[in-house]
Formats: sequence, structure tokens, C-alpha cells
Amino acid sequence: MRTKSIRGQKYLYLVESQWDSKKKTSRQNIIKYLGIESNVSIHDIPENYQNSKKIIDYFTNQKYFQPTVQNEITEKLQKDLLILFQNGDHVQANSALQSYEKIYGFESFLTNVLTPLIQQIDSLGISKKIDLGTQTTCYNTIQDLMNLILENNDSELKKKKILICVPYGEQHTLGTKVLESQLASKGNTVYNLAPFTPASVILESIELNKPDCIFVSVTLDENVISANRMIQKINDQYNIPIIVGGQAVQNNSENENVLIGQHLSITKILKLIQYKKFEIIPKITNS
Repeated sequence: MRTKSIRGQKYLYLVESQWDSKKKTSRQNIIKYLGIESNVSIHDIPENYQNSKKIIDYFTNQKYFQPTVQNEITEKLQKDLLILFQNGDHVQANSALQSYEKIYGFESFLTNVLTPLIQQIDSLGISKKIDLGTQTTCYNTIQDLMNLILENNDSELKKKKILICVPYGEQHTLGTKVLESQLASKGNTVYNLAPFTPASVILESIELNKPDCIFVSVTLDENVISANRMIQKINDQYNIPIIVGGQAVQNNSENENVLIGQHLSITKILKLIQYKKFEIIPKITNS
């Protein structure tokens, strides 16, 4: 990227350096005039140059963290991902994720892009703007994306051991898969138990893996009672912090070993785990 000042106004050009073997020097060829520097965004760059490290570095240093720019990129990515999810293309979705992650990081992708997009897909299904088959395809593609991320995760697993489970009867595992990806990306060893895992098997897994904390996800109101029973069984045998979240949960548990994580970031939760600063926070009830 090259800037040229004319009468106090800066203009931006996309240039490519080429070696002149006769003159034994490098010269820059203008690929594209981009316009006034302050108005240029990544979308003004030809697609075959957008993933160039130098281009990415430029926008990282100059503009990418300006709120308006980030919001534009987030909205465009969500629109692109929605189409990819509807088409069942998790591989291309992963490429889009990687481009975003280079600038903003994986946690920002999950928090600012994917989680709101999942909520949007839910709303589209409820309002009948997409049919059940398309909605299911979206969910399955997101799960495939999360699995691909976990397969390619090269973080050194040296931090905490965390067990994720759902009460008996829960079938919706998309939230737990996203949570697993987020925790694993930060170097934690994660045991994500399958739906309909009996409480006895969950207890066996706790005994075997000795997790530092347990995440319980409750999506449906009718499973709150089952979740409370499961949490009570865990507390009867183990003194392990339990973090509860999900659409059916609100912040009012009477159990001293239970933390409602509904409005806490993963970073905050991991700090609480690390320093064992769990507040005595309210039995779980339906929201």
C-alpha cells in the first residue's frame, strides 16, 4: 500500500514491487488507485490481494479496529456465512473465519459474528422466513465448522481440564460445540459429553478425567428440573465448580458450588476458574 499526499489530502494506491534485473533495482507498479486514504476499506482491494500479509498488516495498523469499519466487516461476514451455511459449505465458511481471525481473533469471531448469526437463524426459522430443512442445514454446517476448527486446533493443551454436559433430554448441542471450540482455542482440555448421557456416566467421566470445572448447558425450560437433579448428584460426590448457562437459565441459584455464566465472557470465566474466585451465587429456575 502506498500513500501519496496532494495538497494535504492523502490518496492510497495498491502497488506491487517488481525487480528490474537490468537496473538491478526494485520498482513499484500501480495495480489500482484506491481513493482517499480515510475512505478505503478491505472491500476496495481486489479479491486476489485481500489475503496478502502486507495488506492485512496495513489495515490492522490503520483502520481495522475502528468501530465503524469492524461493524461493516462483521455484517458482511454474517451475510456471507448465512449463505454458506444454507448451502452446507463449512469448508468455505472456515476460510472466511480464518481471514477474520487474522485481524480480530477467534473469540471475537464467536462472540461478535457467530453467536448473533445463530440467533438470527433461530429468528428466521421462527418467523418462517426459512424452512425447517434450511434451518437444520445451517445448524449442521455450523457443527461441521466447529468440528473442523477443533481438528485443526494446534493450541498447546496445558491449562485447565473442563467437562461440558447437558441434562438428560437435551438434544440441541450447537451451543456446547461452540463453547468447546472457544475453550479449546485457549489451551484447555475439553471433554464434551454427548446428549442423553446418563448422570451415572457423567459422574464416571468426572471421576476419570478429574476436571477443574464443569459447564452445564440447559436450552429447554422442561429440562431445568433434570439439570438441578444432575447438579445435585455432582455436588453430593465432588467439590468442583459448576458453571451453568443456556436459554433456560437465569441468574438465581442457591447452590454455593454453582455459578450462573449467562452474562459472563469466557475470558472472565476462565479467570474465575484459575483463581477460584467463585461467588456464592444463587437453584436454577426457568427464565
